[in-house]
Amino acid sequence: MRELARRTATSARGRTDLVLFLFFFAVFVVTAGRAHLCFDVWTSNYASWRLATAHTPYIDGVRIPELENNVISWVWIQDAPNGHTVITRAPAAVLAGLPAYLLTQPDHMTVLPAAVTAAALTALAVVLVHRAVRTVVEGWQATAAAAAFGLTTPVWSVAANGIWPQTITVLGIAIAAWAMTVDRWWWVGVAGVLLLWARPHAAVIVAVVALAAAWRARDVRIALRGGLPGALSLPLLCLWTHWIYGSWSPMPLFGSGAFSQVQQSLLDPVNQAAMWVSPDRGLFVFTPLLLLLLPTVVRCWRGLPRWSTDLLLAGLAYTVIQAALIGFSGGYPIYGYRYGLEFLACATPAYAIAACRATGWARRVIAPVLALQFTVIVLGAVVDRVTLWDTDGWTDNAFVHAMVHGGPAVAVLAVAVLFASYSGIRAWTDAQLRRARREDAAPVPVG
Repeated sequence: MRELARRTATSARGRTDLVLFLFFFAVFVVTAGRAHLCFDVWTSNYASWRLATAHTPYIDGVRIPELENNVISWVWIQDAPNGHTVITRAPAAVLAGLPAYLLTQPDHMTVLPAAVTAAALTALAVVLVHRAVRTVVEGWQATAAAAAFGLTTPVWSVAANGIWPQTITVLGIAIAAWAMTVDRWWWVGVAGVLLLWARPHAAVIVAVVALAAAWRARDVRIALRGGLPGALSLPLLCLWTHWIYGSWSPMPLFGSGAFSQVQQSLLDPVNQAAMWVSPDRGLFVFTPLLLLLLPTVVRCWRGLPRWSTDLLLAGLAYTVIQAALIGFSGGYPIYGYRYGLEFLACATPAYAIAACRATGWARRVIAPVLALQFTVIVLGAVVDRVTLWDTDGWTDNAFVHAMVHGGPAVAVLAVAVLFASYSGIRAWTDAQLRRARREDAAPVPVG
C-alpha cells in the first residue's frame, strides 16, 4: 500500500512538472526575441548556425552585413592567433543552440531556432526550481515560487528571450538546487560543467556549495562528486579554445574585450553598488521583493535548509566576483539586469521558503510587490526595444522611461495590468489558503 501511494505521488508530481514546463515554455516561446537582439546573443546564434550549416567555426572572408559599420564589432569578431577570423562567444551559448540549427538547417541566419531553445532551457530551469522548493514547502507554495521566479524577474525578459550565457548558468544553478535536495552530487557536478562552459568564474557557485556540504558531512566524496565533472571537462574546454582560437587558455572565450574593465572595476564600490541599486540594472530595483524580504530571510536563517543558504551565499560570492571583473551594465539592449541573474537563481529557494514563513507587513507586501514586478517585466518581455542604452544605467529606468514617454495609453495599460495581476495573485493565494485550511480541518480516518 505504501509503495502504491509513493508511486501515485511520484506520478502526480511528474504530471505537475510536465504541466509547468509546457506552460512556461509556451509563454517564453511566444515572447522570445526574434529580432533586435543584443549582438552578444545574435553572434552566439550565428556561431551555432555557422557550425551547423558550414561545419566550421571560422568566418574567414565571410561578409556579415548585420555587423558592418558597427564600431564595436571587435567585441564579437576577431582575428585569432591561429590566423582565422572567429566569433568570440562562450562555448556553452554556442553549443546550446547547435542542436536546433542542426535539426532545422536554415539556409539563412535566423535567431528563431535559438530563441525556441532558450525558451525550453529556461522553462526547464523554472521546473527544477519548483522541484527544489517543493521538497520543503507545500505544492501550491512551490508553484507560486516558480511563477514568481519565471514571470516577475528578468529570467523572462533576458534568459528566456535568447541564448545568453545566463540562460545556461540559470539552468545550471537550478540543476544544482534540485540535485542538492536529493543528495545527487554528481548532478551538482554536471551543473558545474554548465557554469564553467558558460562563464568560467561561475564555477565558484558549485565549488562553494559542494565544499560546504562536504565539510558539514565530513565526507570528501561530496566535494569530489561536485567538483570532478567540471575538472574533467576543463581539458575539453581548453581543446575547444585551441580549436577555435589556437590558444589553450580559456581566457579568449569572450573575446579580448570581456575583462577589459577589470582594472577600472576591481572592488570598485560604485560598480559593486550598481549591481544592486542602479536604476536600470539593479537587482533591488527590478526585483524589490529581494530587499523587502531580506529581514524575513535573516530572521528565518537558522530554520532554512542548509542547501538553500549555502546556495544563496555562493550566489553572493559569485556576484561580488562578477562585479569585480566587469562593469555592471551587461550590455545593450537588455531589459532588466543580466549579471544579477545568477544571484537571483541562487537566492530564490531560500527566499521562497522564507516567504512562506513571513508574518505581518512582510506577508502583506508579497502579493502587491509581485504584481508590480510582473507589470514591469511583462513590458520588456513582450515588447521589443523597450530598453535604454547601457550608459543610462545610473540615470534612468526603462519602465519609467516608457511610462513617461509612451503616452497616457501606455500608463493606463500598465495600471490595468498591475491591478489585474494583483487581483489574480490575491484570489489564487486566498483560494489555496482556504483549501489548505479545509484539508487541515478534515477528520483523520481511524483504523
